[in-house]
Amino acid sequence: MKLFYSPFHTFVHKVLVTAHECGHWDDIDRIPTFPFKNLDGEDQGDAYDLSAINPLSKVPILAIDTGQVIFGSQAICEYFDSTSKARKMYPAPGPKRWDAITRLALGDTIFETTVQMVAEQWQVPEQWNMTVFERLWPKYIRALDKMNAEAAGWDDFDVGHASLLHAISYLGFRAEFYEAKDPIHPNFNWRDGRPALSTWFDEAVQRTSVQSHFNQDFIGDTSPERCQQAVRDVLALQQEHTA
Repeated sequence: MKLFYSPFHTFVHKVLVTAHECGHWDDIDRIPTFPFKNLDGEDQGDAYDLSAINPLSKVPILAIDTGQVIFGSQAICEYFDSTSKARKMYPAPGPKRWDAITRLALGDTIFETTVQMVAEQWQVPEQWNMTVFERLWPKYIRALDKMNAEAAGWDDFDVGHASLLHAISYLGFRAEFYEAKDPIHPNFNWRDGRPALSTWFDEAVQRTSVQSHFNQDFIGDTSPERCQQAVRDVLALQQEHTA
């Protein structure tokens, strides 16, 4: 299988965690992509274009050995779980499952909207749309407080927890990485006033599935040539299996 993804190691990748927990880590050929990377001082996002296998040209994308393409992190996680060779990340139907997929939705929404704030800060501060920040921050605070209230009771690790690790770590990454400080919370630290959530996070990131990539540099070929060759390989598999 080929997994096209952005190999930024400073936050937790839910899809990689799920792949590892489900016993698929060694089955995956990880293909680094950089949709917005600058090469030689120029925007070379097109060099990592994935539109031939995903019309949105967006990662993550999983291509299985028949050439079938699955994109969207939730769909990929469900595929890994349904073909698991180890533990299951989606509980059986019932209250625990609904809790897990609700956490999954919460974490994914936090992550996706945090990306919106990051994109806004690609502009010069004078061009920032303050409505984006004003609309999102109250939601993040309420969500983090809810997590803190529930964290002491989390005695398992499911796909929803993987999603929360993804979201929380990216929120923290954004606050630390960008020199242009947030206009509402310039020194934001998600841990402040949330001891239970902080303790849970520190314990959860010690899982082997997280340590496999979190704060671990990608070692290998990150060139656009490798990415495009992988795309061609997927297209060839599709042709082979439909011939």
